[in-house]
Amino acid sequence: MSSRYSAVGAHQRDLRTQLFSTPQGIRTPPSRTTSPYDPVQTSTAKHNESFLSSLESQNNDEMEGMGQKVALLKNLGERMGVEINKSIKLNDEITNQFERGRVTLKNTYNKMILMSQRAGITWRMWLVVFIIVFLWFFYVWFF
Repeated sequence: MSSRYSAVGAHQRDLRTQLFSTPQGIRTPPSRTTSPYDPVQTSTAKHNESFLSSLESQNNDEMEGMGQKVALLKNLGERMGVEINKSIKLNDEITNQFERGRVTLKNTYNKMILMSQRAGITWRMWLVVFIIVFLWFFYVWFF
């Protein structure tokens, strides 16, 4: 097993230092890029001005595109809000109708019980009579 600190590792480290050093062995700092505040030469000033002008026109085009997309999203959000409000209203109407239907069925059942008690016949007997009448109409209708 070789150690991390063996002679082979030192040789590899020497190769890495040679890779990043200059031929004389002295490292030079990287050159500084030009500052945007440095005076601009006249030949490149026109080039830079046209470049900045094209960037600005591209920026304006992108802003118009983004504005259109935002307008579409706003329109979509408004339409979704309208649909949600319609569905909420429809849900409330359905709930009210079911409540009215429940009350109507409850009142009808109570009236049927009272009617059967007054007639002396139980509600089960009335149910049998209605079933017999229904079967008779069904038989006459299909046969």
